[in-house]
Amino acid sequence: MLLVGQQPAASGGDVLVTDGRAQHALLMERAPRALEVTAVPGTAFYGDGGGHPSRIFTRHQGERVSIRLRQDALAAFSPLLTPHLPHLRTAIEALQQRVTLDASQGYLIDNSRWLHARTGFSGDRVCLRALGDPRTPIPPGFPSQIHCPAP
Repeated sequence: MLLVGQQPAASGGDVLVTDGRAQHALLMERAPRALEVTAVPGTAFYGDGGGHPSRIFTRHQGERVSIRLRQDALAAFSPLLTPHLPHLRTAIEALQQRVTLDASQGYLIDNSRWLHARTGFSGDRVCLRALGDPRTPIPPGFPSQIHCPAP
C-alpha cells in the first residue's frame, strides 16, 4: 500500500505503524497463548455482512507469517480470541511508531507485514492511497522466528 499526504490536517492525523514481525516476536516472548489463538482460523471477522472470517496471524509455507488486523467497527472477534486482545493491543502500543506526514510525503508498506492506522484529526486532511501487487512477486509477510508449518 502506498499512501501520500496531499494536504495535512489542521491538527492530528499522524500515521501509526507497527512491524508485524516485531509484534509476533513480542507476543511469542510475553504471551505465547495469545499468539497461538491469533492464528486460529475464523477467530476474526472483517467486513460488514459481506465480509469474511479470518485470523490475525496466518502461517504460510516456508515458515513465513503474515498479519492482518482491523480494530474498527468492521471487525469482530470470537469469544476464543477476545480474552487475548489486551495482549495484542499492549504489544501494538509498545512497538508503534508515529509518523507525521507533510504535503507530498508518504510511505509504502507491505500490508501483510505492517499494521497501519492514524490518529484522529481536525481540518481537511487529504491523502491519496494506492493498492497493488509488486511486479516481482515477494513472499507474504515475514520469516517466523519459530517453526510454524502451514496448517
